Amino acid sequence: MDYSRGTSLEMYARRMSDAFAGMTFTQACEFCYLRLKIVLVAIKTDSSDLATMPQVNPPPDCIAMVGSIGYFIADSTEEVERAMYYCALCHRDVDDPTQIKKCACQMEAEAHEDDELVKMVRGGAPPQQMTRARDDLYLEGKIWSFIRRYPTSPARSITEGQGESEPQLGVDPGSSIKRQPEKAQAQYDSTGMFHWCPGRPIESVLMSRQQAARAEFSGHIVICVISTPGSQIVGLHSFVLPLRSAVIKPEEIRDIVILSDHAFMRKEWQYILNLPRINIVRGTALNRADLRSVTLNTCKMCVILGAPSTGVQMVNVDNALIDKSVILATLNVRAMKFSEDEAVEMVSSQPPSEMGSVSETDSMYQQRKSMQTRARQTGYEVPLITDLIRDTNAQFLDQDDDDKPGTEFYMTQPYACGRAFAGTVLDLLMITSFFNPVIVNVFRTMIFGGASLELEKILAEGAGLIGGTNISKPAQLKNQVLVNQFSISSGPLSVHAESTYGGLFIDALVSFGRLCLGVYRKMDPTDDSSRAAKRFVITNPPEDFILDPTDLVFSLERPEIKTVDPKKGLTAFLSKREE
Repeated sequence: MDYSRGTSLEMYARRMSDAFAGMTFTQACEFCYLRLKIVLVAIKTDSSDLATMPQVNPPPDCIAMVGSIGYFIADSTEEVERAMYYCALCHRDVDDPTQIKKCACQMEAEAHEDDELVKMVRGGAPPQQMTRARDDLYLEGKIWSFIRRYPTSPARSITEGQGESEPQLGVDPGSSIKRQPEKAQAQYDSTGMFHWCPGRPIESVLMSRQQAARAEFSGHIVICVISTPGSQIVGLHSFVLPLRSAVIKPEEIRDIVILSDHAFMRKEWQYILNLPRINIVRGTALNRADLRSVTLNTCKMCVILGAPSTGVQMVNVDNALIDKSVILATLNVRAMKFSEDEAVEMVSSQPPSEMGSVSETDSMYQQRKSMQTRARQTGYEVPLITDLIRDTNAQFLDQDDDDKPGTEFYMTQPYACGRAFAGTVLDLLMITSFFNPVIVNVFRTMIFGGASLELEKILAEGAGLIGGTNISKPAQLKNQVLVNQFSISSGPLSVHAESTYGGLFIDALVSFGRLCLGVYRKMDPTDDSSRAAKRFVITNPPEDFILDPTDLVFSLERPEIKTVDPKKGLTAFLSKREE
């Protein structure tokens, strides 16, 4: 029931009532949650400037202004309109949020706004539009200068010229090449929003099965791309880019190991050759020896992607067979067993920073506590997500799932537990962005860590990330946000274990600047077996939802904010207003 309630929630953008003017974002978010029963996740204080990006969970110094635009998570338009119609005079004593409707004060204010709009139209275009036009021209010229003077990488011509030649790694396959962590100084792209490195030819990152096994990867992300000679590119650039966001500290960047056919990866490489710590292992996820060589038992996440063939090759193919390769690869991983020697290597090669206190906030790519202290013994324990072309094929991913035939994809266990993804789930996002395009910027900020007009234009031009001497900028963390996952079994928020979600939401927001989005709960919290590791997401549970000590919580956090002054909460603001 709680899961299905969360699936009905959507994101809306509405002009905020003048009653919010003067509130900090934390105060406004607390007010919306307690009084209006909706979640405020982002705000745009200057609604007249179209070039200004909304701020997701902004820092404490962000103050709501008259006419600010709020971005809310709610169940319907009726719920989110409470933030637009709330009046400090008429609705102060209203306890039932459903009774918050447009009042006489709102009607008078709207009539005044209409008069101001007529005056502005008669007076011609406002100066802000002229300034924005000049800024756009300057930005276009800047991007053109970058493209003309600084290609994505000088190595692109090298990779294109060498064709299908075998890589010259200069390493004896029989020698030990135990991998050491990189300690080079961090570099960022021209926007300062992503980690960047000089382009290098694909041969410098290609590895054989034996070399990958000796590299002893640990805590890495494995991407298995199953392709054919006629496969189209899958767009790995969009997948890898969030994993190289500047909000991630250089020492916390995880290695990305791509298991795929090297001939296919030549098509993708020109788009990711400026992103650091990427390795390509020649092989396929349909071969267990190749899977074992990339040390699945020590990875943080494994993703299986299928590179679609051309439209001509897909004609007359049964829907159940379109995802045949990725389904077989998934079952291949699930059937694996790891030896005791591999288990010992996982514990001994764990970085010291990850064996420390579990009270620290874990990123969304970090494992739960049980997996940090116990080596994986079977492939069933490997965190795995499979990308499907047809969502109806989710029924073939796991025989233990008890979904009934005909169950909608978003209600199936593979999707609810984060083990399957399909392009059809983006339909709702597409519809939402059509009617309210500005919401796309909020999603982009949450996924990439931040958003800027310059980044949008660079990606739209297809120029790729640009950096280098006199081009790269320092990390721009001021307006960036990080999606985190933390446990309530320990740490300062452990007092809320077996308590209500509403109490956790307010405490995390007011005391630590964390904006909670939902709970990641075990299917059966009382079962400790390896097959009980399945979890599902409950988006924005009810205020009286009881938390379990094994729950994990998703939240939006600012990398530069550790604690917030509790004296600047909603109570202080309301008491000051009454004075």
